[in-house]
Amino acid sequence: MNFKSVSLMAAGVAMAATTILGTGIPAFAQVKHVAKKAATPQLIVTQMETGKMVHKKGWPKFTVSQFHTTAGKVVKLVIKSYDDGSAPVPVSYTKVRGTIGGSELVNGKKVTTFKAADVAHTMTIMEGGKTINIVVPVRTAKEKFVTVTAEFSFAKPGNYMWQCYAACGTGSSGWMGPMMTSGWMKGAWHVAK
Repeated sequence: MNFKSVSLMAAGVAMAATTILGTGIPAFAQVKHVAKKAATPQLIVTQMETGKMVHKKGWPKFTVSQFHTTAGKVVKLVIKSYDDGSAPVPVSYTKVRGTIGGSELVNGKKVTTFKAADVAHTMTIMEGGKTINIVVPVRTAKEKFVTVTAEFSFAKPGNYMWQCYAACGTGSSGWMGPMMTSGWMKGAWHVAK
């Protein structure tokens, strides 16, 4: 066997492997892709307390109002709410938006929209042109609290303000007191690179 016949034989084997696999790539050059496991979401928990609980009538409060995460990381936000009173809310804030799947879980049940009369609070985050709206419903007399779970992420680093858009504060409009006070019904998401 000479050099020329060895070269032709090697080329024939490569062609056969390509033809058998039907990819146009020699079998020895193929790369096996392994699916990556989905990253575990960052768990963040806060509590919605009533004015009675914090001894300040008409001042509901998120116990944590400043949040920290990383751009691109999925956040799993859990809100435990003790509030049993509804607050006037614009209809556009009764729909869950900007979350993964456009929904949230309320006591384990998937929900996308609420009746305005069933809304106690919202956590509404404006991220550039995107709105993340998480709705916190009124707890019923049978419930000690309501648990809301929502997953979402931020595309870019930055500081994003959040505000409750259910007029749950003091004054005739419901937009005074805690609605105007950072650390109560408004705060920020600090998103790192």
